[in-house]
Amino acid sequence: MRYSRLFGKSVYGDQGGSKFNSHQLLVKGGFIRESTAGRYFFLPLGWRVHEKIRAIIKQEMDRAGAQEMITPTLHPLELWRETNRTSTVGFELMVVQDRRGAEFALGGTAEEMVVDAVRGFQISYRDLPFNIYQFSNKFRDELRARGGLLRVREFVMKDAYSFHTDAVDFQREYTHMGDVYRIIFDRMGLDTVQVEADNGYIGGDYCHEFVVDSPIGESRFLMSEDGTYAAHEDVARFYREPVNLDEPVLEFQIIDQPEWVKTMEDNERHYGRPRSHYLKNVVYRHTGTDEIIIAVVRGDLDVNKSKLEHVIDAVGQLEEATDADLGRIGTQRGWVHSWGHEGARYIGDASLTTVHNFIGGQKEETTDSVNVNYGRDFECEILADIAMAQAGHRTEDGSQRLVERRGIEVGNIFQLGYHYSEKMAGAVFTDKDGTDKPFYMGCYGIGLGRTMATIAEKYHDDNGIVWPPSVTPFHVHLVALRGAEAFTAEVYERLHSAGYDVLWDDRDESPGVKFNDADLIGIPVRLVTSKRNGDKLEWKRRDSDSRELLNLDEVVDRLTTIYH
Repeated sequence: MRYSRLFGKSVYGDQGGSKFNSHQLLVKGGFIRESTAGRYFFLPLGWRVHEKIRAIIKQEMDRAGAQEMITPTLHPLELWRETNRTSTVGFELMVVQDRRGAEFALGGTAEEMVVDAVRGFQISYRDLPFNIYQFSNKFRDELRARGGLLRVREFVMKDAYSFHTDAVDFQREYTHMGDVYRIIFDRMGLDTVQVEADNGYIGGDYCHEFVVDSPIGESRFLMSEDGTYAAHEDVARFYREPVNLDEPVLEFQIIDQPEWVKTMEDNERHYGRPRSHYLKNVVYRHTGTDEIIIAVVRGDLDVNKSKLEHVIDAVGQLEEATDADLGRIGTQRGWVHSWGHEGARYIGDASLTTVHNFIGGQKEETTDSVNVNYGRDFECEILADIAMAQAGHRTEDGSQRLVERRGIEVGNIFQLGYHYSEKMAGAVFTDKDGTDKPFYMGCYGIGLGRTMATIAEKYHDDNGIVWPPSVTPFHVHLVALRGAEAFTAEVYERLHSAGYDVLWDDRDESPGVKFNDADLIGIPVRLVTSKRNGDKLEWKRRDSDSRELLNLDEVVDRLTTIYH
């Protein structure tokens, strides 16, 4: 490819939008351009990288026994209503109508569509298991598209769905897909951590994200010191240290308290005890049932809304209570009780059993309660793990400390179980005994644009991107200086005949401009032809400052060691 003919040249200066290196460099290098917020053009250079990523994923998925297919972009909305995801998804569905008035969702994920396709066949246990996947455009009406390709409203995703007779059969594929994902990302030069995560609107009981360490990453996760445990903050488990269980249980009392004592900081200043000795209440409204939920935790901990939603089966349906919501149960901010508000549901954290003689729980204008003990003085409807793990907490078994990490999620694998097959009529197979049973399912996703941006985040320097050989848009960046036109053409033809993709910078520009563009674009090998070097080529790796003069045969041999 002659660079003079390439659509989408390099540009310089701040390109606006995201400040992330990946966004700036991909725009400057001529890989992408923004259309509208969260929607991008992939220009020819960018699409070549995108398709290299796609090819790696396809090779490994096919090698793993998965089968590629495609679903329509428009999903009949009645399918989403069948699983009640029109009201519970974690992103706003984009809905359109055709001229007949039929409603469709622009597919943000394809569980319903794939189940609909599968249930149209007479599936026997003999046909199971199978794993089907697609590469397709996904649409998510994100509130805030940000970070260039890292959070967008339209993108290509590889999404796969496996169907099984039972959980045992599924677990084999789940483990297998985890291994396949590690191979995929290793081939792209990405070191990933497999992190326990929250299934959210996808459904099911557990899932894992594949996360690349990065300070700009949106995924905050906690890891044991030895690296054997890693979990997203939404699901991370931890050991609740006993606070003062050696103290005798004292008599419950209502005592005078200054009116100004309202916050946790006020409590510490007034009573002089650490936060772990106080009760804390956080109030939510269930958007589905309109119930008021009061979460009660130890004062030094925070409520984990994701955990709480799972405990009460309200995923994506809790929002912070308003003043009007508090008024419905006869209270206001700073005066919420840990028990006794009529009409509210109380859900407590397991930490409530780690303290003797809590302070708080019955705040009034000039009084509060002290020597409050869980089980004697109050109980919650449910006592569970609803607290947010933090760096420094101990692992669940108490043996190690948790450390905080941040990273970019590039893939995920989900256990779905019967979440869809039991909600969608006819999503069954015929078992050995002749009875119909629901499929046991899993799903597995990789965002291609996000992966591309993550590679650019990891592999760049001050001058531009440094693409790993497996995903580079071209194998060689051939820079022709004045006076070497005939030899450059010979080199181009020889490399092309040897199977290498070459970007030939044939422009009438200065060497400095050409070299700067080569660094910005980031192809792993730069070859320079010049009148001074005759029939020798200057060989330079993008990730090195060293230069060598080689003949054409030596160049071909060395390229073989990089790309084969």
